Amino acid sequence: MKYTMFIRILCVFFFLAIFFSNDIYAQKRYKIEGKVKNLETDEIITSAFVQFENKLNKKSYTATSDNTGSYIVKNIDAGEYNIIVRRFDYQDFSSSTVIKSDTKYNILLSHLMLIMPDVYITASESKGLTSASVIDSAAMRHLQPTSFADVLELMPGGKTIDPAMGSANLIKIREAGQTAMSSLGVGFLVDGAPINNDANLQASINGGTSDSQRNSISKGVDMRTISTDNIQSIEIIRGIPSVEYGNLTNGLVIIKRKSTATPYTARFKVDQYSKLFSAGKGIALGKKNDVLNLDLSYLDSKVDPRNSLENYKRFTMSTRWNGDKSTDLGVLKYNFSADYTGSFDNVKTDPDIMARNDEYKSSYNSIRAGGVMKFDFENKKIVRSITATVSATQEISKITQKKDITLNKPTAMPILTEDGEADGILLPNKYTSDLVIDGKPMYLNTQIMSESLFKWGRSFHTVKLGVNWSLSKNFGKGEIYDPSRPANISSASRPQNFSTIPSTQRLAFFAEDKVNILVNGHEFLSSIGLRGTTALNLSDEFAIKEKVYLDPRFNAMWKFPNVNGWEFDLSAGIGWLSMMPTTSQLYPRDKYLDITQINYFHNNPDFRIVNFMTYKWDNTNYDLQAARNRKWEVRLGVNKEGNNFSITYFNEKMTNGFGYTSYYRSSEFKRYDINSINETELTGKPDLDNVAYSQDAHINSYTQVGNVANTYKEGVEFQFSSKRIEAIKTRISVNGAWFNTRYSNSSPQYKEKDILLNGNQLEYVGLYQWESGDNYQQFYTNIVFDTFLDRIGLIFSLSIQCQWYKDRYSLWNDGTPTHYVDKWGNEHIYKEADRTDMVLQHLVTNYYDGYFDVQTTPFAMDVNLKVTKKIGKYLQMSLYVNRLLTLYPDYYIGNSLVRRVSSPYFGMEANFAF
Repeated sequence: MKYTMFIRILCVFFFLAIFFSNDIYAQKRYKIEGKVKNLETDEIITSAFVQFENKLNKKSYTATSDNTGSYIVKNIDAGEYNIIVRRFDYQDFSSSTVIKSDTKYNILLSHLMLIMPDVYITASESKGLTSASVIDSAAMRHLQPTSFADVLELMPGGKTIDPAMGSANLIKIREAGQTAMSSLGVGFLVDGAPINNDANLQASINGGTSDSQRNSISKGVDMRTISTDNIQSIEIIRGIPSVEYGNLTNGLVIIKRKSTATPYTARFKVDQYSKLFSAGKGIALGKKNDVLNLDLSYLDSKVDPRNSLENYKRFTMSTRWNGDKSTDLGVLKYNFSADYTGSFDNVKTDPDIMARNDEYKSSYNSIRAGGVMKFDFENKKIVRSITATVSATQEISKITQKKDITLNKPTAMPILTEDGEADGILLPNKYTSDLVIDGKPMYLNTQIMSESLFKWGRSFHTVKLGVNWSLSKNFGKGEIYDPSRPANISSASRPQNFSTIPSTQRLAFFAEDKVNILVNGHEFLSSIGLRGTTALNLSDEFAIKEKVYLDPRFNAMWKFPNVNGWEFDLSAGIGWLSMMPTTSQLYPRDKYLDITQINYFHNNPDFRIVNFMTYKWDNTNYDLQAARNRKWEVRLGVNKEGNNFSITYFNEKMTNGFGYTSYYRSSEFKRYDINSINETELTGKPDLDNVAYSQDAHINSYTQVGNVANTYKEGVEFQFSSKRIEAIKTRISVNGAWFNTRYSNSSPQYKEKDILLNGNQLEYVGLYQWESGDNYQQFYTNIVFDTFLDRIGLIFSLSIQCQWYKDRYSLWNDGTPTHYVDKWGNEHIYKEADRTDMVLQHLVTNYYDGYFDVQTTPFAMDVNLKVTKKIGKYLQMSLYVNRLLTLYPDYYIGNSLVRRVSSPYFGMEANFAF
């Protein structure tokens, strides 16, 4: 009985203990909630990882912000906590708090591309998974750019250059040299929509354009057309971009334009070559996030200050509407824009100086409209958002040339546009050639992407799924000229109508999973994705038709715990990037060969005759494939109380880039014997049926686009930025890069020699089977001292840019062909004895002594100055001097002394805001 009573008392005590202990425990557990927002714009931030870590027992509580930016953590113990908040594209947030009751705690994050603890006037290294340079609007203002090309000096290995508006400004990333693939493989996005020029055909194969550097056909984006006055931030991805971005091989430039309410702004800039004016305004439309941005700019650049008749002009206008709208299901965010860009490149000859009255004019007009709509769902389903992007661009480009031609002998031109024989047209001794190249490229791009968020164990996943479709089509009339009045009498082409060329279309899909894991203060971030791309609207003849190119990409980062203020992160990535051929590469011009069969001259013009054999063939390479680049990199980042350092090693290999491969063609013709013509019996042109002839042949080599360009790149990039030294208000930034780049063409090359033997062209083509190309190497550093005196509104920076060395050498070959082909198309092995043959010896390429030696340009140093001063409430004045001081030591190439000279280049501008 006592035992039973004891058990009952013990049970009661036990249950009371549990009850009171639970009650006490419940009193010590609380709820904490709040919102995560953008520090600069006050917009909500979704998918942010929030962690509360108990300082005493290291117990962690985690949550993720939903599509309203809200997070909630329940049943959290009372105590002191470290708070860590992370999101891929925002600066990490860390703080501490004491929890004693239910608490509301709002968190503000700074975007990685907008972090400005004071004023940052150089590019910073991105904190993301891959290497990228981030440039904000403050750095842009201090840089005082004329063209987007000026921005590139802020990248590791970049160098200040003077504006060059007389030729296309083409980008290169991580390269010591440059080829057409260098810039063609770089993608540009403005507010989420790509800049495309794949259907650009504005060049005259007829010889009408005197300067091929003015066009950018299959070379990439001409950065002269991009205004820098409405840009909020720039991210230049040098490493492996997300699979969200495609049709590129080298890198990616992401431009975000201003989308917030701003005062009226105006900019006036003058330098030695150019004058620039811009104005803008961001207008709040009532709602907090509803903004209309308007801006325009005008640039007038004298390409050559000594020639007032040669200039480049650009005019841009932009209208952008940003806002959001709440619904029962969630929040719709939208960004609509309409843009106009016009550029004009004019050259003409002053008739008062020269007898000729030549003119060259090039105009470029682009009208672009687009929009990005993102719907964030309010509920907490797996699919958190859907984003749709649409853009359309219509360009109207025209080249007009007027050229006076004077001939010093009777000249005939062929007229056939198909295979056959026909008499040519005799040209007058003097005439004026008028040429028009009419191009109307149109570009469409659409993309839809979903973003999902879920937790699996300790890991948080952000999954992107999307599909993209794009179209490029040129509706222009092409080359328009009178074949009887050609601009180039040696041309073998015919007018081409651009509108007859089919459109090029691409379809792509992508999937990506970004993972975030926190373990005992360590953070592991990774991104693994796959992109597939295929070309559409191709005939069955193309090998690329319906072929899907798969690009896997992987990036990972390991962030170590903070130890005594030291923060380390180690990242690595590998990926494949593919790029489809452009319109001009898929559909090249037809080839024409016009062989003179007889050129009979008579004192009576009515008795003269020139007869041609014309061959026409399709120069399309139906085996053309997409260019693919494999790239990997490893990066170490270190931060100590605001002092940042990063170093990156990268390696890239592309073995099938777009280049030119060669082939030969043997063409038969009739060689008429002029001596068989009886001049005394002529009553008109000779009847060729009665003229004796012999059968003969020509052999020539030709080129077509192929996957034959090899590019190997490796290098080391580093960047250091100190925290501002308060005693002198100065930050020290150091960046630099060592680049080693090799360009080569390993395909067999058929080459003809421009040699006359006994007055006749050498009738053999050699086959050369070696890897031809060049290797470039350079090492650049840039040290910047920037001082910010906020009390008087003064910023000035001094940069010391050093080229420690730059060298180049050609890949070795012995210059000897392995085979040769005679004019009848018969192929022969090139033997050792042929080296001494009176004719065949000319097929050997002889190089001068030292041709394959390394050519080194030694140390050179430039000191540049930039100053920005705020004057009063509305005005800010800036000036810059490039090469304020220089050090260019003399050096020798062989026995030749090389002296280098330079002169300063300066400019200034005024910025108003009111």
